[in-house]
Amino acid sequence: MKEEACPYCRTAITVDDSTLACEGCGTRHHTDCYTENGGCTIFGCSKAPGDEPKLSVSTPELAVPASTNVAERHLSPPPPPPPGAASVSANELRRVGHQVVPSIFGGFGEASTTTLEEMQTTQSPKSRTTYIVLGALLGAFGAHSFYAGYRTKGGIQLAITLLTLGFGSPMSWMWAVIDICTIHQDSGGVQFES
Repeated sequence: MKEEACPYCRTAITVDDSTLACEGCGTRHHTDCYTENGGCTIFGCSKAPGDEPKLSVSTPELAVPASTNVAERHLSPPPPPPPGAASVSANELRRVGHQVVPSIFGGFGEASTTTLEEMQTTQSPKSRTTYIVLGALLGAFGAHSFYAGYRTKGGIQLAITLLTLGFGSPMSWMWAVIDICTIHQDSGGVQFES
């Protein structure tokens, strides 16, 4: 014999429980469950509680004074710096960073005041032909990426080939073919010469 369960709390209804049969569908509930739900828990029953009232907002209620608008408070400009605070330019921050932050290979870098434009004009352009030949022949090892100054990409291509014991080299080589077809400048932004 199958035990009857309360559809609200999903526990068995025993003889000792105070139960109530729904007047609409006849389903038995615990009295407390029926009261807590506000009616029958069976979907579609005429004695089931009604939907909760929907929230409606009128147009005048949407018009909020600017002084209480939270979004505008967050968009206001930041307060001015306190008196005596010095403003620091980007070049000064870069110079201090080169002095304080150690380079990748150890030691401290020297302060450099050259801008990106000066670096691009002083750097000689790399040969596009060399880039294509390195990509076609040694692209699986990332040689073309190292040549163009893309060290991270070249390291990833080399790692794919070496860590998979050569089984990943076709993937690295296809990556190299895509690179030689789409990349026309080195990592410094200098265009390859033909």
